Amino acid sequence: MKSRFTKIAAAAMALTMCMPTATFAASTTPVINGETSGSFNTSFDVYSPALHISVPLKADIQVNPLAGSGDTVKQFSVASNSIDIINASVDTEADTAIPVNVTVQAAITNTAEGVVTEYKDFTADEKSTKKKINLMLTEAVTAATLDTTNRKALTGDQSKLLDLASVPVNGAAEYTNATNSTAITKYGSLLSVDIAVPTTEDTTNNSFTTDPAKVKPTVGSFAVTGVANTNADWSKDDIAVAITYKVKASKALNIVAATAAAVTRTASDTTDLKITVANVGEATVTALALHNDDAYKDLVWEGAADDVTYAPNTTTPTQTDATITIKKDDATLGALAGDDFKGKAQTLVIALSDGRMVVTDITVN
Repeated sequence: MKSRFTKIAAAAMALTMCMPTATFAASTTPVINGETSGSFNTSFDVYSPALHISVPLKADIQVNPLAGSGDTVKQFSVASNSIDIINASVDTEADTAIPVNVTVQAAITNTAEGVVTEYKDFTADEKSTKKKINLMLTEAVTAATLDTTNRKALTGDQSKLLDLASVPVNGAAEYTNATNSTAITKYGSLLSVDIAVPTTEDTTNNSFTTDPAKVKPTVGSFAVTGVANTNADWSKDDIAVAITYKVKASKALNIVAATAAAVTRTASDTTDLKITVANVGEATVTALALHNDDAYKDLVWEGAADDVTYAPNTTTPTQTDATITIKKDDATLGALAGDDFKGKAQTLVIALSDGRMVVTDITVN
């Protein structure tokens, strides 16, 4: 009986599996030439539309002995021209505007004899002849504005795009009290600038391509800014800075500078030194270095990045902090406690894997 019941159950199950249910009877699967099965050609790629941007070709850094008040780069005793990137990027097939992100990297590649670079702000001495300078990559608080009164479209194959030559800059970018700024060091630096989508004044069609002359571009502005002793006998060969950029289609990344508080320690401390770097994101700590152009120039702190832990910030869980642990008997710590440097703040540079540099001070008393 058991064997017979098993056979009946198996037959019923087989019949059930072969019979289409009501759910599948109304299938909307397309049938072409009677084929009801097949395969698809698949691919994987990244959406990377052609960008329509304007980028200045030069960054002319100058020491300005007549620096004064105002909001533009002319307020700084050393600065480049404002680098104003104009974004009029449009996906002409989808008729949609495209936001972009600009990643800027800069490094001091050479300094002449007698030039002292500071990686932190300092108070300039207007009477000093010492060649002392601090350089920063800085995003403008308010980007440059454009003259949009005579806009026109491009011609030919690009007729759906705005002619960027028809929208010149007519209002200088403002840099007073800038918050997105980072020191330019020998090891590099990284600044991230988000530029929003262009808009359109074509309210009838709400289109970017029907009348490209109505597209209103957006602007992102940044510059090299800083402090210098302007009375020094500066020359064009005193310092060299390399600047590169990369623009990509992207929503706002909101990448900000990682920070670390100034470190103070006594030579008699019996515990390991711990340095917290806030807001590292997904980046890791790759190296530490000390900077003092009046003494040893730049010195990589060997082994200082060997012990690093990462954890969410206790008050802002979405922020990741790195904690660097340096042994209490570390040789470099011992040197900082010696007669030459004891009680004197040294510039500490912490390099992150994404190119950002964190600059702070360390003092061993």
